[in-house]
Amino acid sequence: MTKTFFARRRFLGIAAASMAVLMLSGCFTSDVRNEWPPLSYGAPAPVTVSAARIDIIDAYRPPLGAPHVDHLFKVTPSQAAQELVREKVVAGGSTHLLRVIVEEASVRRETLPQEKGMLSLFSSEPDEKFDARVALRFELAEEMAPDIVLGRASVVATRERTLKGGATLAEREKAYHGIVQALLDDLAQGVSTTVGGTFGKY
Repeated sequence: MTKTFFARRRFLGIAAASMAVLMLSGCFTSDVRNEWPPLSYGAPAPVTVSAARIDIIDAYRPPLGAPHVDHLFKVTPSQAAQELVREKVVAGGSTHLLRVIVEEASVRRETLPQEKGMLSLFSSEPDEKFDARVALRFELAEEMAPDIVLGRASVVATRERTLKGGATLAEREKAYHGIVQALLDDLAQGVSTTVGGTFGKY
């Protein structure tokens, strides 16, 4: 009887360990396959500005702590905005300098109030909200005297997104990716209209 008891305990221990390894393996596999489409810098078409040079300055300093979460993104809003400028703003002049300053590229997370009681166990209401904001400032200056600003323009994009409670890592990363893509779409429109209308070369 004693041998049977210990044999059974050993078998159950091996089975539990095997199940844990399989579950852990499944988690790693899920993370590895978590690939999202590359960010799009498509339409509208690039804007050619009356400047000989374009300088991009990242003036945003991420707080790297709650409630900010932008530093957790695989591609941060700041990185994406700078790449957008490189893709969408083309120097086509013989003089002048166009400075593009990333003033803000933040995403703030807010925990939403939840229902209390038994009904809360079956609720599908979101429990997180993300507020994203990117602000770009454009300054046209004399190339030989950069302190002399000839013209200014601003492009700002804001987005809000919610996430349901109990979201997986993959769902969270998908939400982050969607936030950045939405910001890029708004920024691209702003660059086309505001920057093109202010500094465009015709």
